[in-house]
Amino acid sequence: MFNFRSVFLASLLSLVYLSSVQANPPVKVIAYQIEQTAIPQNLNLLGHLQASQSVILLASATDRVHKLHFREGQQVVKNQLLVELNIEEELAQLEEIKVEVEESEKQYYRVKNIEGKGMVTASLIDEKYREWKKSIAKQKVIEAQIEDRKIVAPFNGFIGLTTLTEGALIQAGSQIATLDNSQLMKLDLLVPIQYLSAMKSNLKVSVLSAAFPDRTFSGHVAIISPVLDPETRMIQVRALVENPDQLLKTNMMVQVEIDLPQRVVLQVPNSAVLMLGDHQFAYRLKEKEQGGYQFDKVVIKTGQIGAVYTEVTQGLEPEDLVISQGIMRVNSKSHILIKGLENSHSQEALLKPTKSSTSSQQVP
Repeated sequence: MFNFRSVFLASLLSLVYLSSVQANPPVKVIAYQIEQTAIPQNLNLLGHLQASQSVILLASATDRVHKLHFREGQQVVKNQLLVELNIEEELAQLEEIKVEVEESEKQYYRVKNIEGKGMVTASLIDEKYREWKKSIAKQKVIEAQIEDRKIVAPFNGFIGLTTLTEGALIQAGSQIATLDNSQLMKLDLLVPIQYLSAMKSNLKVSVLSAAFPDRTFSGHVAIISPVLDPETRMIQVRALVENPDQLLKTNMMVQVEIDLPQRVVLQVPNSAVLMLGDHQFAYRLKEKEQGGYQFDKVVIKTGQIGAVYTEVTQGLEPEDLVISQGIMRVNSKSHILIKGLENSHSQEALLKPTKSSTSSQQVP
């Protein structure tokens, strides 16, 4: 049996809906569907350089400089003789003690060979043996003193500046010159604590110096200190930087960029974030049964803000639809249609006027 009442009610609801739509025409907005995005992280810092091996060469004795075997700026190799101090007195003492060693050795073996005969006793043999060994010890001391007056390079590197000249009297502990191995440089950094979880060994490091603006030096993170810097409470990090041409110098301040691991984040266009007082909001769209959309005003928390996108740390989930353009034109009674998704088209392109002002609704 034909139900005239049902048909009447359906027609009435349609008329009410059409009247409502005519009274409140649809509002077309640009939407953005939230998706997880992997973004690169580059940390920019200032760093301090020093040679991987660096030492101040000091005089180990007080005497006159007999011979310099290096030039300022010269590259030297490990164990190369650099400086000789005057050793004439020590050489004379060495000759004297060698005679003493030789004589004491003869005295020992002379009594040793006639042990038990006449007045030769075991105690006499022990005494001659002690005298022999004591003479040997004195010889070793003098030989060590002679070696102390010879300064050699402890590693490969470049000699720095010096004021030392041959014939000058130098005091024990006085500086002779510096020696630096700068083919590999240590780069010391202080990293903000919020990047601690991202700091890993072997992260790529790029170094720029004002002295060489067109040159980028490469390195990697080598050591992450187990303790924080006591004054700044920042992470102490040391990187190693290749310096094959010896361009970088000890005590240089340089600009540093560290390539951190990518972060997976949720982002929305900056225009999707509405700030009211101390709070931030986004308009999340929900599809209505009769078509079109309505919105929820959602409180969100944000992270890093870029030139185009803002990181959302709380309040939204992947696949959520938010209004990215047209927030100020909607209200709780608005019938919302989506003009286009900003995910696949730029906001500028979607905002361009079309040939037909009655373009059809686009849904994700």
